[in-house]
Amino acid sequence: MRHYSKLALAGAVLAVGVLSNSVAQSADRLSIGSCPVGCTAYTWSAGIADVINKNVSEVNITAEETKGYVANIKLMQGKEMEIAMATSLSSYQAYSATGPYEGGEKGKILSWMSIAPVAMHVITLKGGSVNSLEDLKGKRIGMGQPGGVSMLDANAMMATLGLEPKKDFEPFRIRLGNMVDSLADGNLDAALWNGSFPLPPVVKLTASREVQLIPISDEFFAKMQAAYPPYFRLSIPADRYKGISAETPTFGLANGMVISSDVSEDIVYKMTKAIFENLSGLKAVHPAFGRVSKDTVLNGFGAPLHPGALKYYREIGVPGIEEFVKRTAG
Repeated sequence: MRHYSKLALAGAVLAVGVLSNSVAQSADRLSIGSCPVGCTAYTWSAGIADVINKNVSEVNITAEETKGYVANIKLMQGKEMEIAMATSLSSYQAYSATGPYEGGEKGKILSWMSIAPVAMHVITLKGGSVNSLEDLKGKRIGMGQPGGVSMLDANAMMATLGLEPKKDFEPFRIRLGNMVDSLADGNLDAALWNGSFPLPPVVKLTASREVQLIPISDEFFAKMQAAYPPYFRLSIPADRYKGISAETPTFGLANGMVISSDVSEDIVYKMTKAIFENLSGLKAVHPAFGRVSKDTVLNGFGAPLHPGALKYYREIGVPGIEEFVKRTAG
């Protein structure tokens, strides 16, 4: 997050010069809100920050650990950061200042770049007591930490199952790393997390435990989508996690970055260009970047693009860009 110096000014002329220089410097210092360290979004943010800092001299950008996507948008609304990881649902709600972000200024948080889908993971250990969604009743369930959209997704899933926290199951509202540790120690029966595969903490868990992912049936998904239309059907591919050799049907959202309208068009254009021209290097940071292309960069977004991103996407010929502009206008 940005930090501002308190200056003691000796005179009116000096004050103007020093203050102008201070504002210019602070405007170049940007922050990306992500999630707790260890989560995929933090890995993405750190990689993106590194690429931008090496290629855009006007910017000093920092990846910030946060409580999660919901918290990110509220930090942006409070002008404490300029960029955030968000799902396609939270992106539109942020732009329109609806849902969890009601009361914010409309039109200030714009779409930037879709990175990858996030998939609901229902994580358990083989040989445990949870082998289907129905088995979640009466169990100790990791739900994600407050301030993160994964907890909201877990809440929606359990509500669709007709299960109430405390009454029908014991919720543990903690971050993914803690949930994975608790699974390994036998203190949780299952963990729910909506994130981009592969999830590093789950990969780490598979090195010491036999892990399984519980599939989501067509019947359950139809019921959930009827109640929560933004979710879409997808599968976690086979072999993304050790010991899971078949794809796992589930549901999810699109996942990407939003950016403040206050960031200049020129800076956003240069940052977007830097990211796209360094996707091969970013793939080494996380495999999701290997699937980012001009064909996927708009996936899931319903809010308008930042003008700087729009300029670059037009330049490289992103398919459907003009249709996207018309659809999101106003």
